[in-house]
Amino acid sequence: MPGLRRLDGVDIVAVANRTRESSERAAAQFGIPEVCDSWQQIVERDDIDAVFIGTWPYLHKDVSIAALNSGKHVFCQARMARDLGEARAMHEAAQRSGRVAALCPVPIGLSVDATIARLLREDALGDIRLVRVQSFSDAFARPETPLHWRNDDRLSGLNMHTLGMYAEVIHRWFGWTWTVHAIAQTFTRTRLDAAGQPARVNIPDQVLFTAGMRAGFLVQYTISAAVHHGEEEIQIFGSEGSLVYDVNDDALYGARAGEPLAPVEMRPGEACDLRDWPVEHDFIRAIRDGAEYHPDFLDGLKYMQVVQAVHDSAREGKTVMLD
Repeated sequence: MPGLRRLDGVDIVAVANRTRESSERAAAQFGIPEVCDSWQQIVERDDIDAVFIGTWPYLHKDVSIAALNSGKHVFCQARMARDLGEARAMHEAAQRSGRVAALCPVPIGLSVDATIARLLREDALGDIRLVRVQSFSDAFARPETPLHWRNDDRLSGLNMHTLGMYAEVIHRWFGWTWTVHAIAQTFTRTRLDAAGQPARVNIPDQVLFTAGMRAGFLVQYTISAAVHHGEEEIQIFGSEGSLVYDVNDDALYGARAGEPLAPVEMRPGEACDLRDWPVEHDFIRAIRDGAEYHPDFLDGLKYMQVVQAVHDSAREGKTVMLD
């Protein structure tokens, strides 16, 4: 909301939250003139050009498709959908509509995107031979931790912890995934829901998988929400050098073969300051000027293919080929 309010010629028309009370709080906080009782009322209005969808994944498909079918541009919160089927329906609706269908980008790696892209263009690492993604959290390490929307498949679908986020980052840097072979583990099978009732946990606490990239190398993902210590980083190994991106410190290190890792110097114009994230500006510019925007619904469809493939591979115990 603050980002939109800084843009000239953008009017915030109406808001609808889960309850009338929370809608009125949002309206008062951000100076929104009207409160609607449902998202359907937002979508049906003729005085609205674009809809921002900030719900959990369980509503992304229904609201996005309804908004696109009514001729509105859409900006949808990540993760795109609950599963690949929903993502595909959203992408097809976007193609039919001719409207801008945007997803909120993952902030991971955005500050070093331009630098990594340059180093890859310059072949600074040689041939990429292996990439490793490591993402650890203790969010669900304790059995007494109650059910959260992130591990409630009714709300989140197949999305697990940071899986889709890192798949998006890897696609951004290296192109599409080709194959997936996964193992998933759930350590606490039942947690108490908001009403204090036992609920079955169907989203894994931990996944380990290897992804074959169309570019010809492998990416190893280790993602766990059930451990207490560990680094959050992406490691890129090439025939002539390596890069290590420390996610928590938002720092990039690199070295040629035989040299110690050292901070990578960014050239002028490469740095992206996430404190002044221009995502709202980019979305509005895509609507007004036809500027290219990423991630769009195709990008989302591609990372949801990975999310679905991890689920299918772990369940069936076999390698899954992505179409």
